[in-house]
Amino acid sequence: MATVTIIGCGVVGAMLAYELRHTGLEVEVVEAKSCPAMVSTGAALGVLMAACSSKAKGDLVNLRLKSLSKYDRLIADLEQQTNLNILYNRKGILNLYRSPEAETKSRSLIEIRKEQGFELQWLENTDISARFSPWQADGGLFSPCDRAVHPTQLVNALVAAASLEGVKFHWNTPIKDLQDVSSDRVVITAGVGSNQLLTKVLGKSNLLQAVGGQALLVEVPNLNLLEVIHFENEDGSDVNVVPLGYDRYWLGATVEFEYDQLPCVANEKLLLEQAIAWCPLFENAKILQTWAGDRPRPQGARAPILGFVPDSPHILLATGHYRNGVLMAPVTAEITRDLLLNGDSDLPWRPFAL
Repeated sequence: MATVTIIGCGVVGAMLAYELRHTGLEVEVVEAKSCPAMVSTGAALGVLMAACSSKAKGDLVNLRLKSLSKYDRLIADLEQQTNLNILYNRKGILNLYRSPEAETKSRSLIEIRKEQGFELQWLENTDISARFSPWQADGGLFSPCDRAVHPTQLVNALVAAASLEGVKFHWNTPIKDLQDVSSDRVVITAGVGSNQLLTKVLGKSNLLQAVGGQALLVEVPNLNLLEVIHFENEDGSDVNVVPLGYDRYWLGATVEFEYDQLPCVANEKLLLEQAIAWCPLFENAKILQTWAGDRPRPQGARAPILGFVPDSPHILLATGHYRNGVLMAPVTAEITRDLLLNGDSDLPWRPFAL
């Protein structure tokens, strides 16, 4: 039986382990931390924004939409297989806008997504006032097809389901040299933690840039929000508001290419001020928790990085998803499974290979 070692147990590594559980391969996952989803995945908000994303066409868009379409069945299967509850929001995502050209661009995107099999709706200011009364915007693009998922709960369920099928997980097991791994195939999924291994394998240092991000857990009485809200600020930064129930919401995240320390108090104030500018009810928000993490952004390569390491076909990469790790984990796992079993995939992976 062929053996596969997956390095890293964030959402991509866990999803791949789950995807490989019925392939006849002997699969193990090694994770440097004491439990799964402690780095990028643990800091993520789990927003699955594909249909209402502004980029209309292209191979990356196709992969994002494909991955989104797998989630409803995936969550149902995982809950049935593990008896674990996964917080999964099927209410959709509303993009709020204040720019004059937003409606024209959105209506064009609506037609394109319709051809691709996804429904979008343009909401006028009056529609937003009626359906989302606390929010102040000129218009909005609503996607009933997009989702949100609790990243840590998802990963825990993936690990539990894969374990039931014989996949072995090893915690507190950092891999510093691939020569220490004796498996037939190795898949590197470890995000920013992959840099040390990639330097040795590729001869390139810092292929993945660590981009910081901070988020908040807040309590906002009487907001009564069910859908995920996404808005873009005047400086180009964007923020998600993710409902968790019981008046609690995730708010974030910042994008910081250079920083001294995260989390920091200044970002708490910044995120709340940005939210208040769109919804005055956030003036009553109580911060319950703040946290931060690094997202892996490829330098000199497209995101994500997929496929075989050049001149080392027994080593595969599934990393560098930047801000789309949770969204793209299912399709990444499918592509990587195809490559392990068949050496190729019908899905467009080559544009993302090194």
